[in-house]
Amino acid sequence: MNIHEGSSTSFKGINEIIQEVEDAYFVGRNEELKFFCDFLTAQNPKQRIIHFYGSAGIGKTFLLNKFARIAEAQHIPFLHLDARDFPNTAEGLFSHFQASLTTFIATHELDYSPPTEVESSLQILNQLGEKIIIVIDSFEQLSTLDRWYRETLLRYLRPNFYIILAGRKPLTGEWVESPAWRKITKQIQLNPFTYDDTLLFLTKNEITESSDIQAIWKYTSGNPLLLSLATMSNISSKVSLKYESDSELLGALTKRWLSEATNERIISLIEVAALFHQFDQQVISTILQEEISNKKFNELISLSFVHKAKKGWSIQELIRDTIRIELKHKNPERYETLTNKIIQYYYHRVLNYPTKEDIASFFYHIGDDVIQSVFFQDTALDTSMYLEPIGEYNFEEVESFFKYIKENISESITNYYNRTTNLSFQFDASIEHNKQELKLIGPEYIKKMGYDGSNLLKRINGEVIGISIVVPIHKETLPLLENEPVSRAYFKSLTEAEKSYYNVPVEKPAGYFIRYQNYKYPSDSAARAHLLYSLFPLIFSKGRLIISTPLKLFQDLLYKFGFQTVPKAVHYDYGEHNPTPTFLLDVSGPRLAPYLNQFLKEYKQKNELDVIIEEFSLTKREQEIVKLLLEEKTILDIAKELYIAEITVKKALSRIYQKANVKNRIQLTKRIMQLLK
Repeated sequence: MNIHEGSSTSFKGINEIIQEVEDAYFVGRNEELKFFCDFLTAQNPKQRIIHFYGSAGIGKTFLLNKFARIAEAQHIPFLHLDARDFPNTAEGLFSHFQASLTTFIATHELDYSPPTEVESSLQILNQLGEKIIIVIDSFEQLSTLDRWYRETLLRYLRPNFYIILAGRKPLTGEWVESPAWRKITKQIQLNPFTYDDTLLFLTKNEITESSDIQAIWKYTSGNPLLLSLATMSNISSKVSLKYESDSELLGALTKRWLSEATNERIISLIEVAALFHQFDQQVISTILQEEISNKKFNELISLSFVHKAKKGWSIQELIRDTIRIELKHKNPERYETLTNKIIQYYYHRVLNYPTKEDIASFFYHIGDDVIQSVFFQDTALDTSMYLEPIGEYNFEEVESFFKYIKENISESITNYYNRTTNLSFQFDASIEHNKQELKLIGPEYIKKMGYDGSNLLKRINGEVIGISIVVPIHKETLPLLENEPVSRAYFKSLTEAEKSYYNVPVEKPAGYFIRYQNYKYPSDSAARAHLLYSLFPLIFSKGRLIISTPLKLFQDLLYKFGFQTVPKAVHYDYGEHNPTPTFLLDVSGPRLAPYLNQFLKEYKQKNELDVIIEEFSLTKREQEIVKLLLEEKTILDIAKELYIAEITVKKALSRIYQKANVKNRIQLTKRIMQLLK
């Protein structure tokens, strides 16, 4: 009996099983699927060449396999080639074509001569059916054949050929510079899954616990490869999702992404670039203390996961975090050394050549979890959003925005996640708070205070998605601030002498009252990050910054930035059961350097303590005591602060001296200094 006899009814072939499983697990990409189906049915499509692009792991090949199944169902030949599978030569390409053609038609039915001549290979292709789709995946691998492929092959294919390309990078050069090629070529970027797509994917993989779904969504940001690896790794729905400790998962991701890098030197540059929120050629050269050539830097920024930012370049957030986490685990000493250099670099930049990006980068690299999560999403660099100053010309848009907010008032909840530390944070403003806020502020407030400092946040298409109201404090706004809710508690508490500080000319404000920020869509973390990021220049305004808010996350952020509560400036404008403090940060005159120094000192001390703990193997109590010793506290002060007896402190010190092989506090200090050199 023939081994295959009856198999069509009793057994399924491997290919059939794979196709069924891929269909069952396919999610999302609805727009791309619709586009492809329209592309197939169009008699004379405007675009004859389609290029799908996106970073490694975004699901290009999975999508192409879905296209193949759709084409197969319509009996349309679908020649799916991968440029990694054949030599990067014309002969290699056509030989691979001919091998693929046998899937659709027996070679003896084709009239062709040996495949050494381009013309004969074209003849073979042109003998196929009424509609043929040719796909080349990993198209960037054909870089040396790009012009030949376009000018020798594509130009002379018959109209029944439809071309699909896929790669990590968008097409450049003549593909976009030539009006003719640009007209017939459509480029489509593949983006991560939406939350709904992610939910469906995880459900199909039997991950249904809400807490696990939320954790996976926060970590993966909808990246298909990371989602797939998370479901198959030992990180399952039944264990705590501590991704930063899963070296196998991180290794698989970084290996895939870094496969674009051509040598170890580029990988080293990628590791450094991944430590930055934004970078350029000069800053990387400075941190590495060597001149990075134009050729090397261009190679770095040509990688598919590196994109243009507002100031310089940035690595895609998910990839950046993953590379950073792996570097921290693989080479913690290099990680700490580079991070310290970057902090020092931005510290001196801020003192000498301050820009919004420099002050923002300084706080980003200090490494506070909440600040990084709330202010520094990739969306904060999103060039599809921009600020537009408010004036008479667009005041109608201000009124429309407030009208929309009032008609759609709801609770505001935004979740933030720090992938590096695996910690989550939530911004939560109740519907009662939002209703009360809208009773206190509106378009009339802006007109009363003047337009300076107020901005609309818009998308590139002109849609208003947010508003920011910051009031410059000077002789004209001072009396108004004294009588307005929220600000009056502080300004009425001032003495005449204190008020005189703010009684300055309009063109030289003495400070700023940060009054209000809101967003069209309450959960829009991108808009929130963008507006908060826009406040950074106020830190080097050489004035006083004042804000009053009852919202817990914002209060925590203010404390982290060094704001202090103002005595006698608590008010109840947000409700009689809602005491609201007023916060002040004074960066006037020469105060900026000491202000930044306090963060530098805290960061330095944290690093010092890490070194000491590792070297001396200190217990938790011993760590607390050494921390206070570094702050030059006396034994009595240490005892009081830790609520323990002096004799307990002395005994702990004796153990610490023994571990450090010293006899007293002076020798311990010297020993510590030696370790930190």
